[in-house]
Amino acid sequence: MRTLLLAAVAVAALGGCSGAPTDTAGLAPHTDSSPSPSPSPSQPSEQDRAWMRGIHEGNLAEMQLGQLGAGKGGTKQIRAIGKLIVKDHTEFDTKVTKAATQLGIKLPESPTADQRADVVRLREATRKGFDQEFLAIMTNAHTQAIAATQTEIARGSSPAVVALARTALPTLEKHLAVLRQAEGGGASPSPSLSPSPGTETPVSPMTPTGHE
Repeated sequence: MRTLLLAAVAVAALGGCSGAPTDTAGLAPHTDSSPSPSPSPSQPSEQDRAWMRGIHEGNLAEMQLGQLGAGKGGTKQIRAIGKLIVKDHTEFDTKVTKAATQLGIKLPESPTADQRADVVRLREATRKGFDQEFLAIMTNAHTQAIAATQTEIARGSSPAVVALARTALPTLEKHLAVLRQAEGGGASPSPSLSPSPGTETPVSPMTPTGHE
């Protein structure tokens, strides 16, 4: 009799368990179906930032190097190139710093250590060897600047920075042509490289001179 009573209790208990509702909602993992935000195309990428920093450093260096060329050049041609470079890079750096402020990009406060060394080298160069040294530094810097600017145009993310690179490239290439012409003993730089009154000529960004 006792055995039958225990069996009946066990069956009743099992029946109650099987009939009880099971709440598993709290155990299910929570998934957020809302789409994750995608980066804004106007935000500068690291490529954009690196290009902006590099050309700013180059501009700062070129202003100093150009001033040395304008003052110490052994020929009118070298002095004219020096003045052109100072003018162009001063104007261009104004655009670079303005764009950097708008985009929240922090720019270096001075050229690179190797660029500063180039300035010292030119400052200490004798008048006899100055022109050759000046042209070598400038040609190397512009060659690298063209490559860096073409990379920014191809890979940059920020429309504002890419547009700045597109604007700068033609004048950068003109500067290099003038430098190579001077290396070969050609004529003085073309007046067309200087901005006409009332117009704004795009100017070239410069990267480190390659002596780093």
